[in-house]
Amino acid sequence: MTGELVWETQIVDYEAEPARHSTGPIIAAGRVISGRSCRPHRGPEACFVAAHDAVTGEELWRRPLIPGPGEPGNETWGDLPFENRHHVGSWMAPSYDPELELLIVGTSVTSPAPKFLLGGHEKKHLYHNSTLALEIATGEVRWYYQHLNDHWDLDHPFERLLVDTKVAPDAEAVAWRNPRIEAGEKRKVVTGVPGKTGLVYTLDRETGEFLWARSTVPQNVIERIDGETGLVIENSEVVFTELEQQRLICPSLLGGKDWEAGAYSPLTNAMYYPLRNLCSQMTTRVGRGAMHYALVNETQFAPGKETLGTVYAISAETGETLWLHERLPVTMSLVATGGGLVFGGDVGGRFWALDQETGDVLWEINLGSSVTGFPVSYEVDSRQYVAVGTGAEGGTTSTFRRLTAELRPSSNNTLFVFALP
Repeated sequence: MTGELVWETQIVDYEAEPARHSTGPIIAAGRVISGRSCRPHRGPEACFVAAHDAVTGEELWRRPLIPGPGEPGNETWGDLPFENRHHVGSWMAPSYDPELELLIVGTSVTSPAPKFLLGGHEKKHLYHNSTLALEIATGEVRWYYQHLNDHWDLDHPFERLLVDTKVAPDAEAVAWRNPRIEAGEKRKVVTGVPGKTGLVYTLDRETGEFLWARSTVPQNVIERIDGETGLVIENSEVVFTELEQQRLICPSLLGGKDWEAGAYSPLTNAMYYPLRNLCSQMTTRVGRGAMHYALVNETQFAPGKETLGTVYAISAETGETLWLHERLPVTMSLVATGGGLVFGGDVGGRFWALDQETGDVLWEINLGSSVTGFPVSYEVDSRQYVAVGTGAEGGTTSTFRRLTAELRPSSNNTLFVFALP
């Protein structure tokens, strides 16, 4: 109640093990759980998820995200020395299932990204671009699923939706399905768009069993997924095998999805995602602007697309697209409300409310600056409010704005709050 510091615990020494938090922690079962965006400059020790006692700050466990000698998964890195394994981070907040006592965590790419630079593109390099189910008490891995053996900086650390739903993937809408599914059976699932490829994945939350997956925005990196095993088969034609190769990669390394939040509504049993039609001309290179990913990137519109921004409404039960809302500028984070609305904004500066069932625009306003904040809804004295922040987000917004230069929003950092009548 006073703002007084209760406890402070150093997690890593930044000088010795460069790492940083890019999102806040979550609180679950009396624990403060945090991942981090580990830097490649020190090595694998900076890449982990940690749990601290919420009362005392004492560290309770630490789960490495890069296996070392003697640990399960170590063999997936081949002969690459442990100290040369870099950058498998968990830089978005995880999800928690209190009934199963499971923490659901997503992970990012390796550094460098092209696997021919890490001992071979056939190796899996666990646990990059995976979903991990961790025991909340100990941090032990109960199960994992790898979404992509990545060569293109297509991270998979984004929010996981925990939903109890009937599972009946539609054959026309869903390309990859587990043949063992009994259509209409109710499951505890992990679903949503976990990574930059824009694919929707649905897994059994208790076991990690693959149930179904489908594409959304244009992508050419995944050829197919084996429904029996869930094994993801990458498109060999776009896998890099040497330096100075150039490929058109869809989506861009800025993502068919990135950190911008999707939403879920129990009113419709549908998920809503801000996705984008982006591709990249990528070149494999060491140095000369390639950063630690060993990639040079030129972002562009996906071929045949005249708009960048979309909002997909997808049934959690069937995987069908219920509706699609498209905009010229990139769409940003969403929130779904109990009143049947989806609030969101775009890089062009527009903030809007869509009907959850139809996607119709019910209300829209020009805020004058890119809508880069996470919209929230709250109630005070029986009146509902919706708040959102605007301003330039340095990591990605500048690229999006260059692609739609005819739109000229400002970069003002402003908090807007709207009240419902």
